[in-house]
Amino acid sequence: MATNLTQGAARAQIHAEDVVALRNHGVLVQDPRRERPRYFDGRFLAARDLIRDQQYFLTREADLGRAAGSGVAHGLFVDQGATPHALHVTAGQGITPAGELVLIPHQLTINLADIPVADQLSARFGLSRIPTPPLRSRTGLYILALRPVEFTANPVGAYPTSLTGPRTVEDGDVIEATALVLVPWQDDGAADALEARRGRAARTIFTQSTKSLASANVLPIAMLALQSNTIVWIDEAMVRRELGADRGDLPGLGFAPRALRLAHLLQHQTHLADVVTQMHGRSFPASTQFPALPPAGPLPVGIIDTKDFTQRYFPAEVDVDFSIIPEDELPALIEEALALPPIDFLASEAALDLTAVLVLAPVPRSDYRAVMAKLVSRTRTLKPAAPNLIAQRKPLEILQRMRLPLPIAVPDVSNPADAEWARLAKLPTLWFVRRRNLAYRDDLVGNGVAATGSDEIALENAVKARVLSLGLKPQFDSVMAKATSKASWSVLSLLALPRFTESPALTAAALGALAAKAAAAPSGRLDNADALSVGVDMKTAGVGDGIVLLEKSISAGVSKSALVNLASNDAWKKLDVTAIKATTQEVTKLSARLAPTGKAATEVVTPVTGTAEVTKPATKIGGATVTDSVKIPVTRVPVTRVPVGKASDTLVVAPVKAPARSSVKAPASASAKTPAAAPTKAPAKASAKAAATTTAGKTPAAKKPIKAATKKVSK
Repeated sequence: MATNLTQGAARAQIHAEDVVALRNHGVLVQDPRRERPRYFDGRFLAARDLIRDQQYFLTREADLGRAAGSGVAHGLFVDQGATPHALHVTAGQGITPAGELVLIPHQLTINLADIPVADQLSARFGLSRIPTPPLRSRTGLYILALRPVEFTANPVGAYPTSLTGPRTVEDGDVIEATALVLVPWQDDGAADALEARRGRAARTIFTQSTKSLASANVLPIAMLALQSNTIVWIDEAMVRRELGADRGDLPGLGFAPRALRLAHLLQHQTHLADVVTQMHGRSFPASTQFPALPPAGPLPVGIIDTKDFTQRYFPAEVDVDFSIIPEDELPALIEEALALPPIDFLASEAALDLTAVLVLAPVPRSDYRAVMAKLVSRTRTLKPAAPNLIAQRKPLEILQRMRLPLPIAVPDVSNPADAEWARLAKLPTLWFVRRRNLAYRDDLVGNGVAATGSDEIALENAVKARVLSLGLKPQFDSVMAKATSKASWSVLSLLALPRFTESPALTAAALGALAAKAAAAPSGRLDNADALSVGVDMKTAGVGDGIVLLEKSISAGVSKSALVNLASNDAWKKLDVTAIKATTQEVTKLSARLAPTGKAATEVVTPVTGTAEVTKPATKIGGATVTDSVKIPVTRVPVTRVPVGKASDTLVVAPVKAPARSSVKAPASASAKTPAAAPTKAPAKASAKAAATTTAGKTPAAKKPIKAATKKVSK
C-alpha cells in the first residue's frame, strides 16, 4: 500500500459532509493557527501561501517547545565584565514561555552604555517605560532577558506582478536571531536602597503567586541592580529557571514548582554571601536583610552565642533547636525541607509562632559516634537573645499565651558536653531547615545502651592474655584503671580488632595513644568519648601504616622493650609519619629502633597462631581428684628465641597439645657443662605437654623454637 504524502502519519481523512455533522454536534475542534496550503497541480501560488506554510511549521515548533516547559537548557550565565558597565553572557540556549527557541552561539560582552541599541529594542518590543529614561540616569532593578527576533536581508530582484509594473528589489531571506533586552522590574520601593529592594524582590518572587516575571516572549536570565547605569549587583537565581525543573513537584500538592523552590535556595546563598561580605563579619538578624528565607539554607558564622547558647538570627517567635547530622545526609534533609513553604518574616505573628527551625551542624560520619558520645542529648534548644521583646505585647495577650521569658541557663565551661556544643556552634558550615508541625515527637524517652554479644567475656580474656604475652600488662592495667565503665569496653573493642591483633606494634601504639589521652584530660580519667576518638584516629586511613611497615621489615620481630616504649605515650605518631615518607634504606635504619639488640634478643615477639590448652582447677568427686582441660584459640603469643652461647631458663611459649600421660624429658643434645633441666614426672591420670630446655653451647637445639608443656597435677 502506497503512503499518501499529503496526509499526516496518524491522521484520518474525513469528508466534507462529516465535517459539517461533527461541527454541528460540537465534537470537532479546530485550531486556526494550524492551517496550511493544499498543493495540487495547476494551482497558482502567491507569496501569502508560502508564508502561511512557514507560519504553520513555526507554530508547530512553538507548541512542541512549550510542551517541554520554559527555561534555560544550558549555559547563558551572566557575570560582570571588566568595567562597571560591562556584562559577560556565556553561550547557551533556552526556550521562552511562548515556546520559542533563543540561542547565543558564543560568549558575548555587553556594554550597558550602548543606550541606542537597548532603547530601540525595548521600545520596539514594548518593554521599556514611557518616557524612556536617559542613559546617565537609568537606576533601579532590571531583568536581563533574551527575546527571539527576526529580520530580512540579502536583497534580490523582484519581477513585476503586472504587465506595466516596474521591477523592484526585495530582501530575499528571513533571518532569525536573539536580542538581549532590559525589562524594568516594577516594584513600590523605587526610592529605597538597592540592597533592600533585592530582598523585597526575592520575597515577591518566591513567596507570592506571581503570574510571570516578564513577557511570555522573553527568557529571563538575570536580575540587575543599576545605579546611574553602573552595575551594583547581579542575581541570576532570582529570575533564572532551568528547563524542565518545574515538572518535578507533586501534582497539585507542592507549595510551588521545584524550579522555583530550588531557585530560592540558590538565590539566598548568593545574597547571603554578599551580605556577609558587606557586614565584615558582624552578626545581624535575618529579618533586617531578608524579608523571607527559603525553607532550608546556609547560616552565617557566629549566629550562636556560646556563652549562653542564644541566637538572634531568627525572631523570638520562631522555635530554634540545635542538632548534629552526618554530613552525607544533609542533602537529603534539605531536599525534604524544600517541599515546605518559605519562612516569611512579614507574615502574621500567629504564623511565625507555629514556625520551627532546626540548626544543623554537619559532622563527618567517621567522627559522628565520637561526637555523640560527648553530648548528653542530640538536640539543644537555642533561646532568643532578646527575650524582652515579649514586653511589646499587650498584657492580655501575654496572659493568654503565657509566653513568659524563662531564665537562660549559663553553660558549664568544664562540662564536656557544653564544650562540644560550643565547638559545633563555631563551625562555618551550619545550615537551617524548617521543621514540620506534626502531632508526634521524634525523640525517645530513655538512654541508648550499646548491645554486646555473648562472647564479650571471651573477648576480654583474649585481649588480656595477648597484652600479657606482649609484656604490656602494666600499660594495659594503667589505661583500664583510668577508664570509665563505658570507656573500658571501648578499649577492649578497639584492641580486639583484627588490625591490632595482627600487629603487636599497633597494639602498643593504641595503648600509648589511650594513655596520652587520659593524661591530657582535666580529670586524669579516660571517658568513653576520648576512647572513641582514639579509635577513630587509629582507624583513619594511613595511621599506623608506618609502624606496621617497620614491624614487617624486622625478620626477628619487635622487642618487648620497644613495645613498652611505644605504649608509654603517643610519640610513636612522629615515627609513623616518618616511616611512611622514608625510602627503603631509611626504613632499614628506622626499624633498628624496634629490633632486638644484645640481651633484648631474648624478648623478641613474633606472631604465632594456634590453640592453647588451659587446665581447670582440680575437683574432688567421691574422694578422687579429677582434672580437666579446655582449648581456647590464641591469635598471637610470643615465641622466645635464645641467642647462641647464652644460658637460659626454661620458657613457656606457644602451647601445643601433647599426648596425655606424657612426661617432660631433657633434650639429648644438652651440654655436659650445664646441667639440663630435671624432668617433671606427671602423676597418674594426668596429662602433660612436652617442654624443652636449652643450655649453653653451639648446638642445633639452641636455634629451634622450644615447645612448652602445660602440666596437670592433682593433689
